[in-house]
Amino acid sequence: MKSKDVKNSARLALIISFCAALFALFVLLLVLPKHAGELSPLEFRSLADYPFRGKSAETIAGELVKGEASANVDSFLEDHFPGRSFFIALNSYSTRLTGRNADQGVVRGKNGRLFDAPQVIDLDRARTNIERIDSFAAENGLDSCIVIVPSSALVCTGSLPALHLDYNDADLISFAQANSSSYVPDLLALYGSDADPERLFYRTDHHWTMSGAYECYRLIAEKLGLTPVDRSGFLVERYNFYGSFYREAGLWLTAPDGLEIWRCEALDSMPVTIGPEEFAEEHTGVYDPEKLKAGEVDRYAAYLYSNNALTVIENPEGNGETAILVKDSYGNSIAPLLAMNYSRIVMIDTRYYRGKLPMPSELAAEYGATKLIVVLGTDSMVSDIQISTLR
Repeated sequence: MKSKDVKNSARLALIISFCAALFALFVLLLVLPKHAGELSPLEFRSLADYPFRGKSAETIAGELVKGEASANVDSFLEDHFPGRSFFIALNSYSTRLTGRNADQGVVRGKNGRLFDAPQVIDLDRARTNIERIDSFAAENGLDSCIVIVPSSALVCTGSLPALHLDYNDADLISFAQANSSSYVPDLLALYGSDADPERLFYRTDHHWTMSGAYECYRLIAEKLGLTPVDRSGFLVERYNFYGSFYREAGLWLTAPDGLEIWRCEALDSMPVTIGPEEFAEEHTGVYDPEKLKAGEVDRYAAYLYSNNALTVIENPEGNGETAILVKDSYGNSIAPLLAMNYSRIVMIDTRYYRGKLPMPSELAAEYGATKLIVVLGTDSMVSDIQISTLR
């Protein structure tokens, strides 16, 4: 066979193979079961629904005119592409194997540990937030404490990859200590002295563990006038758990974390109210049992029933004081510990605090609050998370 014929045959075989692969993918897209509109257990987000399901002809026509229909179809095809999870993992692992680990939003470290990429430290934004917190405390006569939770990369340094960008959380903590009238604990110094810092943060998630929250609670207790409860008084339950880094990175071979639930009779019986009175949800106990069931995707949401604008925890055996806890999701796991001391914890998540909710100063007056505890991750402290609502 002539060389030209060989080349033509090879080209034809390549074209046929390519078309066959496209046809096979098209058939698989048609016949494979879809999970349209359902929560993806790997990516922890709702997959795109069928682009035209449940829509009237008028709505569909409007989307076609605006160009939205094609975007909806593209999203559906992307989310339900055959082998999507495999290709996500293939891209994630190949990216890191080719030396681009340090450029990713989630950095793969040693011992199966994942880290977030360094945050940009905006000190001007931090100053604005700190001033607002200090002003609120002064205006309402509250003793105040600002806890800035650093990235796990600055605590679990032994698991960082050889090449990584610099983390500047220490600068933010020092800045807050120098510019706030509130007590600002140095968690980096605290955690740096721990014999086993790896236990203080999850491997696959940005949050601190219950052990990390407990060490912070013990540190700030004296400043808050508290006697910390001993950790030996809790019964510890452990659940498999995959965190935010796992979902973002697409590194599906990573082993699961162990989420801990610290139980005791007091925590399991505390009344918890979510939302203002007219829309209040009443619960018993600080942990959501539904989020601990087998197959549940977001088990961290078991702490205080996930993130809510307003949550009130009552402890009939508390010290008679009320503390206002302004927090992002880090506060959900330290709140049960604080609730062991105080008679009432009023939790405010300023990310969701809007609508017909009372002003935080009104809550302080209504409940006779004496303390203000702010618990925020580094990214929250240097971002616009609507601290302006704290008035």
